[in-house]
Amino acid sequence: MFLHGCNYPWSTDGRTVFYGLDFGANVWGSYLGVSTRRAAVARDFDEMARLGFVVVRWFVFCDGRAGIVFDDRGLPLGLDELFFADLDAGLEIARAANIRVNLVLLDHHWFFRGVSQPLADAVTGELLDAQLPEGRARVLLSERGRDALFDRVLEPLVLRYSEGGARGDLAGQIFAFEFLNEPDFIIDEWERDLSPRAARPLPFGVLADVLSRFSDLVHGSSRALVTVGGARQHNLWAWDDDALGLDVLQLHAYPDASQPGDEDDVFGRPAFELGVRRRVILGEFPGHAAAEYLEFALAGGYLGAWPWSFSGTDAYGRLPVDALRRFGERHPDLVNTRFAATKATKTD
Repeated sequence: MFLHGCNYPWSTDGRTVFYGLDFGANVWGSYLGVSTRRAAVARDFDEMARLGFVVVRWFVFCDGRAGIVFDDRGLPLGLDELFFADLDAGLEIARAANIRVNLVLLDHHWFFRGVSQPLADAVTGELLDAQLPEGRARVLLSERGRDALFDRVLEPLVLRYSEGGARGDLAGQIFAFEFLNEPDFIIDEWERDLSPRAARPLPFGVLADVLSRFSDLVHGSSRALVTVGGARQHNLWAWDDDALGLDVLQLHAYPDASQPGDEDDVFGRPAFELGVRRRVILGEFPGHAAAEYLEFALAGGYLGAWPWSFSGTDAYGRLPVDALRRFGERHPDLVNTRFAATKATKTD
């Protein structure tokens, strides 16, 4: 099996980058969710389907700027009342495009100092710009915060799309729940990779317990898989522990051209050489090299290879359309049926 996918990973209108804003109202008091831009997001998914993708990796809460309501201690009170309208819409759009979604719940930026959390002036009610010096680290660092996250955010989210849930009809559109993107940069013991922006790093033991608990939640009520977005090849072994309950592993690959032979450059290494038992997806790699990475990953026994990114909102730019079409033509059994339909139309 090879899952032909890409990173969405958030929508954009060409001017605004909707990082963390696709689902629910945001901390600045505005609402820019998928439901307000449904036609534009549907066009994106239609284009991704025509490029052949069958899985899309889409970020949900990111650094907590939208979708979750927090109390005055910074702990979750629950999901924003508009959140499910947006996620329902997103999954409906994906279903119409014959695409399954890998939902990335939290980004490692959740732990970075400077996360925005505007505060209302007690007298005027005006929103004052404020930043959290420790990010939202206390949510996962405290038992009370973890319980609040699970009871008020994660459990309602997973159960809604379970069989018998309020939107069980959309359960099949969720390929996987990815608890955290690139945790390598916020783990206390991993000094080699720890970001200086992580004011209060997360002990690996705490994260392991959280992942185990989350895996149990998903496996007990959903057909979706569980994964994390590993950023470093030298840490991949840590995610292969049975106690974490992960179904598939994910590795992100951004080779440093200035350091040839870098041990974290996975290109050219077949999956069996990585020393892990679980299947591995190349969850991110530079989109401009999509042609080379896709053929390498397919031949090398990876479960999938998802280029960064369709939205093209950073230095890596948008995906190479011609290269993706050539890949689809060479491997018609791997691509979305929309791709085949587009090809057939052109040859009639």
